[in-house]
Amino acid sequence: MPDKLQTFQTIKQAIDQADEILLIAHQKPDGDTLGANLAMANWLRDIGKHFHIYCLHPVPQHLRYLPLWEHILYTDEEIAHIPFDLIIFIDSSSLSYAGIGPLLEKIKGEPILINIDHHPTNPNFAKINLVEPTASSASELIYQFFESQQIQITRDMATCILTGILTDTGGFSNLATTQASMEIAGKLLGYGAKFRTITNFTVRNKTVNTLKLWGRALDRLTRHEDGVVSTVITQNDLLECEATKDDLEGIANFLNALQDAKIVMVLKEDPAGFVKVSLRTTQEGVDVSALAQKFGGGGHKKAAGFSVPGKLIHTPKGWRIEGV
Repeated sequence: MPDKLQTFQTIKQAIDQADEILLIAHQKPDGDTLGANLAMANWLRDIGKHFHIYCLHPVPQHLRYLPLWEHILYTDEEIAHIPFDLIIFIDSSSLSYAGIGPLLEKIKGEPILINIDHHPTNPNFAKINLVEPTASSASELIYQFFESQQIQITRDMATCILTGILTDTGGFSNLATTQASMEIAGKLLGYGAKFRTITNFTVRNKTVNTLKLWGRALDRLTRHEDGVVSTVITQNDLLECEATKDDLEGIANFLNALQDAKIVMVLKEDPAGFVKVSLRTTQEGVDVSALAQKFGGGGHKKAAGFSVPGKLIHTPKGWRIEGV
């Protein structure tokens, strides 16, 4: 297996030789997949490369400060006709999580696939794979790629990368935080990363409607005998609180501060007829990604998730998922 530096060099060579490049941000995009992909996009633009960025779902409102976010495309028709010779997946734990399966079949030619990720469940699905589970984020890997290839990091690139690291470490508060991530963050500030802008949009971004919605989640907190603490949010809650799914961003990490919870579980209804389950833990020896994988999901040992078809129903015995 090639070492990291050799893989970085291979990735750089593939980019140098490519005429048409497609960047893929995973479905239901977060700060890391967007930060990492847009850092790469800003560099590709600066060196004059032809590229497109694709994501199955729209960019959340609170991340629309990231440079070039408005260039992200959401429909197959916009890019299926382009003869890409290189497709780069960043922060996608699998092809299915990337949400690009049907699109891959439509793309002309046989593009080389590159997979840059930090999820331990990643199956190395590409021709060129850089999967580093010890990294705090995919954005940290993008920083390491730039640094290893002596690529100048601009202020916009630094802002994107720091967004990814900050959001995936929960503001440098969860177990993904490492000495390396803290040192890289300091260097990114030196490159001019807009720290105040990042925190204003990702941390100090709560509205009255957001907190009303969180209040419902807090009111429904339930402690189970096995040490699991759970709560639920329905589509009706979103309507009554005049909130959106973006207002739920961060609630699982917030609840993970519970001192004696073995696992924190947040169940959220999706309008498409699914229930999205977010899992968090701070306990040694507990791997929530293993639980998520049993239901077709994935993630990290301490932060994972999955979705199941159904809807949330309240019964005299508590909440349950109808349809599973």
